[in-house]
Amino acid sequence: MSAHEPPHVPGPAPVPLRCPRCGANVAPEQDWCLECGAPARTRLAPTPNWRAPIALVAVVVLLAGVALAFAFTALTDDDGTISAATSATTAPAQPNETTPQTSVPTAPAATATSPAASAAIPGSGG
Repeated sequence: MSAHEPPHVPGPAPVPLRCPRCGANVAPEQDWCLECGAPARTRLAPTPNWRAPIALVAVVVLLAGVALAFAFTALTDDDGTISAATSATTAPAQPNETTPQTSVPTAPAATATSPAASAAIPGSGG
């Protein structure tokens, strides 16, 4: 023995490690099983639980959809009746008595000079 080597202390032999998944022998320097690929000495972190965040997002989307549907039906609800207040504000404005009425010139009425001409014009009283 040389002076630089630590003394070899006899002890219990290392227990052979078996793969927790397939049961194959795993060498002391291996971290992963060579048969199935499972971690032999390493513990993997579990996947995060996404149920609560997904449920929360689903509830928010559902509530937004309900609010949108309610707003749409409230804004487009029209049963066809017009209330008195609405008809007063939307009725066409009546001309005031003080404003002068302008008359639109009309074409002169055709005058019948003969009984045959009056019979030829429909709607004339003759």
